[in-house]
Amino acid sequence: MDIVKTLNCNRAIPDLDSLTTNLVESCVKDTKENYQRFWRHKLENSSKLTFYTSIKEDYELETYLTTITNSNQRKHLTQLRLSNHKLMIELGRYENIPREDRICKVCQAGEIETEHHFLTSCEAYSSLRENFLNDLESDPTNETDLNEHSLSVEIMRSTDKETVIKLSKFISLCFEKRSKCLEARNADSQ
Repeated sequence: MDIVKTLNCNRAIPDLDSLTTNLVESCVKDTKENYQRFWRHKLENSSKLTFYTSIKEDYELETYLTTITNSNQRKHLTQLRLSNHKLMIELGRYENIPREDRICKVCQAGEIETEHHFLTSCEAYSSLRENFLNDLESDPTNETDLNEHSLSVEIMRSTDKETVIKLSKFISLCFEKRSKCLEARNADSQ
């Protein structure tokens, strides 16, 4: 009974005998709505989840979590979506580097290494990006407009299974290449 009362579902529940299926369903619905409001508020007021809020619209299980069978590719896509990665935009946050100084270390563009830069403009991944885009363009089922903005937002929202699988592979290859570039750079500086 205590658990039911802690749900804060704004319903009078004097005792367990008064619980009905409708009352339980109503409490579950209220609890979900309360959590979704809480979730939305946290997203809107987080300085860290800027990229995530641009791609996540609804509180629901994402297609990619059940579509991508390669756990490494699924992990890389999840890390990018949630900004739980080692791009300079996040590393700099923990190292107290001003945002404007969180420059990409794998290319010479002098841009802040954001998720958008990583996906759309970092020259280190240009051949991987070109292969990925060509693969998408040759897919007759792909309906994504493949411009720079859509690559970092619309394609991350995609629920098309083939697109999601190709995207996760592309992101995983980019993260692997990034690691190799940084390892080589560190070896050269020693």
